[in-house]
Amino acid sequence: MPLIDPDRIATILRETAAEEVLPRWRNLGDADVLEKAGPDDLVTVADRATEVVLTRRLAEALPGSQVVGEEAAHADPQVLTRLENAGPTWVIDPIDGTSAFAKGSDEYAVMVGLVDDGALIAGFIYQPVADVLLLGEHGGGVWLWDRSGRRRLAPPDCGASLKTYSGITGRKLMTEAVRQRLEAARTEFSAVSNSVCAGIDYVHMLTGGAQFALYMKSEPWDHLPGLALARELGFHYAKHDGTPYRPGDNTGGLLIAPDAATWTAIHALVLA
Repeated sequence: MPLIDPDRIATILRETAAEEVLPRWRNLGDADVLEKAGPDDLVTVADRATEVVLTRRLAEALPGSQVVGEEAAHADPQVLTRLENAGPTWVIDPIDGTSAFAKGSDEYAVMVGLVDDGALIAGFIYQPVADVLLLGEHGGGVWLWDRSGRRRLAPPDCGASLKTYSGITGRKLMTEAVRQRLEAARTEFSAVSNSVCAGIDYVHMLTGGAQFALYMKSEPWDHLPGLALARELGFHYAKHDGTPYRPGDNTGGLLIAPDAATWTAIHALVLA
């Protein structure tokens, strides 16, 4: 029996965004935006309120589940250890792209992933302004809901050459060695663009706008929702050294590609 009803979780995300996120978008006062680790790491009243509501509603939707929220983990790093426990655990990024949200940009998303006994079960990425929702459950496919309706996404159509591929790169914390290799490899791809935020990047990639992504950071709330969807579509992902990326492991970076052979080819160009 499935753990969850994906449509119910989708409704929870949409309703919470309508109640807690959109009313505060472009309506924040100076006191509503705070720094966490520095000027590039912000939290707003909308982040905190959204996480509180999602924590309650998701726990109610799946009795006995635990929750790991970005803001809760920032306040108490021990929260992350819940991902090591048996049983289902929700992972919440209340607003991915908080800096953009605080500036009034529409390039942000509300994201939720579900992990059970260390395995990725489901992912949900909702872009409130565009009203675009990407959702999927293990064994149930990946679906895109937008203003034109709902459609199931097909696995990526891998091209014959990397020169037909475009990629997304997260430049934050990128080492000089990787930066130089990436620059040298640019001509091997059709295009390489900078990351916006995970909630924008994954939707772009999984709907065919890009074919691979390279990140230096791998916090669970940024990546588990998107990786659950990517895995369901057949993408291959691993840490930079080729070892598996596990829920709760935020070290070693991430490379995501349509299949293992493509992952190996991109890795040889940029990371080997």
